[in-house]
Amino acid sequence: MKYRVVLALLLFSPLLNYAQERKTVYPHSVFWHKTEINEFFNENWGVGADFVYRSKNELNSGSMFDSHLRTSIRPWINYQFTKNSRLSISPIGYMHTNEYVGKPEDLERPNYHELRTTFQFFHHYKHDNGKWMHTWRYRYELRWQEQADSDEYRFFTRFRFRYRIRYMINSNDFYENNTLYAAVSNEIGLNIGKNVVLNTFNQNRLYVGLGYRFLDVARLELRYVDRFRTRGATGYEFDHGRGIMVGLYIDQLSGLWKSNDQQVRYSD
Repeated sequence: MKYRVVLALLLFSPLLNYAQERKTVYPHSVFWHKTEINEFFNENWGVGADFVYRSKNELNSGSMFDSHLRTSIRPWINYQFTKNSRLSISPIGYMHTNEYVGKPEDLERPNYHELRTTFQFFHHYKHDNGKWMHTWRYRYELRWQEQADSDEYRFFTRFRFRYRIRYMINSNDFYENNTLYAAVSNEIGLNIGKNVVLNTFNQNRLYVGLGYRFLDVARLELRYVDRFRTRGATGYEFDHGRGIMVGLYIDQLSGLWKSNDQQVRYSD
């Protein structure tokens, strides 16, 4: 048996070495921003929306604010099963993207828009009297991407899984006003569908940051973001974006003008 293993390694090692030699990673400096607003009408039903803006440098030179990367907006319909679990559906979202510029040829890459339908489920678990808060999020996306020089859209789907842990620094309750917290999360994305060839692995996204709750229902977060993503369908080119993200989150819009009346327990 061991001779077969050795033989297999001898046969396939040149292919593995060739793949490693062809592997190209393009580094980028990025800035991300996200604003998310939610409103719940009762203990179960609510709506929301999020707005995303991202920028980047080009050819690994210059500032993270130099050129546009992505702008998107999505509406959400939320259903809360329990105080620690929620199903969310975004019927249709709009994304406009200018891709990464890692090599001179990328300057000719056309911008494009995308329509996306998203199904999302997440749940929380707390321990140590609420000092630690774990969140698991599962997201399935239907994606229609505009194609250059074509009236047809490229359709494929993506599954994303994220785990996040939060630590409350100055309280034992994530929902308590003036709470300062730290958070770390990691998410992996997998492309699915007949139009997916060599890029089944889509990306890995790591966040490390701090957040602060104010006005009872609002939160501000500052994160370091590290995103490693497959580039197109080549299978050996990758984009590695690193930078900062600033997020503003309103857990309950109507709660902004209600003092000492924070009953919301529906934060992602």
